[in-house]
Amino acid sequence: MDSRVTDVAIVGAGPYGLSLAAHLKHKGLDFRIFGRPMQTWRAMPQGMHLKSFGFATNVYDPSGEHTFVRYCNDRNLESFEPCSMADFARYGVWVQETLLPELHQADVVHLGHDGQRYSMTLSDGSRISARHVVIAVGLTYFARIPDPLAALPNQFASHTADHSDYSHFKDKDVCVVGAGQSAFEAARLLLDAGARPRLLIREPSFSFSEKMPLKRSLWECLRRPQSGLGPGLKSFLLERVPILMHFMPDYWRLPFTRHFLGPQGAWWLKDRIVGKIPIITNCALVGAEPNGQRLRLQLRTGGISQELDCDHVIAGTGFVADVDRLSFIDPHLRKRIRRTESAPTLDYRFQSSQKGLYFIGFASSPCFGPLFRFVAGARFTSYWLARTLSQQLSSSHVESFPYLLPESGAQK
Repeated sequence: MDSRVTDVAIVGAGPYGLSLAAHLKHKGLDFRIFGRPMQTWRAMPQGMHLKSFGFATNVYDPSGEHTFVRYCNDRNLESFEPCSMADFARYGVWVQETLLPELHQADVVHLGHDGQRYSMTLSDGSRISARHVVIAVGLTYFARIPDPLAALPNQFASHTADHSDYSHFKDKDVCVVGAGQSAFEAARLLLDAGARPRLLIREPSFSFSEKMPLKRSLWECLRRPQSGLGPGLKSFLLERVPILMHFMPDYWRLPFTRHFLGPQGAWWLKDRIVGKIPIITNCALVGAEPNGQRLRLQLRTGGISQELDCDHVIAGTGFVADVDRLSFIDPHLRKRIRRTESAPTLDYRFQSSQKGLYFIGFASSPCFGPLFRFVAGARFTSYWLARTLSQQLSSSHVESFPYLLPESGAQK
């Protein structure tokens, strides 16, 4: 049993957790990090690609030397788009093995607070106490399932996050609900696996991103500056002034965060989806029930009710930040965490209403904006939170407030 007390414990070893750990290590702070490195990314089905640009998808370390682009270039891999999801997962593990070999590869199964310190029990039975805890679990706990599917057994309904392989759907009729990247990728992979997929899209239309040229004119760079979120002034400002969104009122920030860079497929999927997979638009899923060995869906398409039978339905309906989904946090502690909608309410340091408990990554996006739904947000988060923790642990005075980050080196 490990009874050690550490200053900072990081729960999660994806891009956000690893980036923060690299920054804490650089500052010489006492920390521990727990989890299986890049677990969610490594579980993705083979053949998936990143929707984001290679230069904006990194484990961020203070030196800036361990980038995904450099990793890919050294190995003759695609480094712009589309980049392989498997390559990014392997890259993240490589960074962990290179910079953070001390990672404790066990999951936190219980997190509590005794009034002074946080206590954790790990999946291998060990225990540890910490003065500060950072929750960096990514999307793992937050899959959004539409209400008509929520009560169905796994035989009939699942989420795209549940699948690392679609081969067992061969010769099956599978409906995919959603109009974003995960839904389109699932439909494509189902088709490749020999299934008969069908896309059900609530909106009257759907879209795909544009292919970004490697070189752009000066006018285009000025009109639509490049950023880790893609081209455009809003994306550019979100990346360059990342703290600004936190100070916007909830009634404006929350809808903006939900809808900015909303559901859309990547450009390379268009030719593999359109004309090859049946797509029903303006289609609302209003009910679902088993019908023998198959599933019967109740749909409303263009105001007309209809039924559709299939073998399985997969929800590509995204994720929702919800504190109550984090089952490893003690119920009494969860209850004390103030909420913004269902997400934790965070101050400008990513700290929740429970002193010393921080949330980063996707769970922070309702309070910090859409940048933090993406890996690109790990750059600011790791720098800012490492700086905050260093100040708190050293009891030094707060430095001047840095709104702008250094140049990111994004391709023009």
